[in-house]
Formats: sequence, structure tokens, C-alpha cells
Amino acid sequence: MKQFYLIFYLGLAGLLIGCASSSSSGIELTVSRGDATAPYAGTYEGTVSLTSTADVVSVGTATNQRVESISVRVTADGLAFLTVRGVTVSGVVDNDGNWGVQVSIDDMRSLLNDQTVARLGDAGCPFSIKAARIQGRIDPPAMRGEVGGVLKCKRAEVTVATLSTAGTLVASR
Repeated sequence: MKQFYLIFYLGLAGLLIGCASSSSSGIELTVSRGDATAPYAGTYEGTVSLTSTADVVSVGTATNQRVESISVRVTADGLAFLTVRGVTVSGVVDNDGNWGVQVSIDDMRSLLNDQTVARLGDAGCPFSIKAARIQGRIDPPAMRGEVGGVLKCKRAEVTVATLSTAGTLVASR
């Protein structure tokens, strides 16, 4: 019976060590949803310039640089809807014109090359958790934002992959 418990606990420890985890930094929004955002409401058209660097241990580093057309629809009740390449992500606008959205790897998959997505998947990175943010200010008729964030994918508390994202968004209505 002692051997059974020893094997059970060793197996459980091995399972826990092999489990993946992740952490994000630089993606927290400092904007809260407002309730009087009518002066900022409308549809803004523009571009996002994005640089994403995936660094996977024992595989290497890959960088994607893109400039893509975007659309941001801002509502009078404090919501923002960013659309890039057919994918829409929701965010918030405060009463002072500050706005922000958070995006996951799934949300920006079309902005990454297939090899980068495959490498991050092989490293165990979760595609659904937030990996970056776009946050900025609306000064009608223009809006702007900064893109940033770091996602670290870990195995047994050792970082095996990192996705760093940076860029800018400019748009007008």
C-alpha cells in the first residue's frame, strides 16, 4: 500500500510540474466605462501599426510587422468596438474620451504569421487570455492609441515562450 501512495504522489507531482501557466503584463486597462460618451460617439476609420515578437525557447524568435486598416465604433454609452480583418473586440470609453480594449492571441491571430501561431501553440501558450491592450484618447474627429503587452507562457514556472506586442493606432471619423 505504501508503494501505491508513493507512485500516486509522484505521478501527481509530475502532472503538476508539466502543467502550463501564463502571465500577462502591460495589458491592464486604466479606463473605466463612462455613461456620457456621446461627444465621442461615431465610427472612426484608420490603421493600426503592429510589431509582435514571439520568442520560443529552443526554437527561436520571429517578428511580425503589420499595418492594417481598422474601424472603431464608439457608442454614446461608453463602449468601443474595434474591428481588424473581420475580428471585432469590445472595449470601453470613459467620459473624458480615454478608451481601451484588450486582445488575445485568438483576437489578433490574423495579424500573426502561421509559423508564429504554431510555435506559440507548441509552447503551450493559451490563445484565449488577454495578451495585449490598445489604449488611448479620442479628440474628435481623431482618435489614437498605443498598443502594448507581454504574454509569458510557462511550464513548471519556467518561461518557455514570450509574445511581445507594440504599435500605434490612428483613426478619424
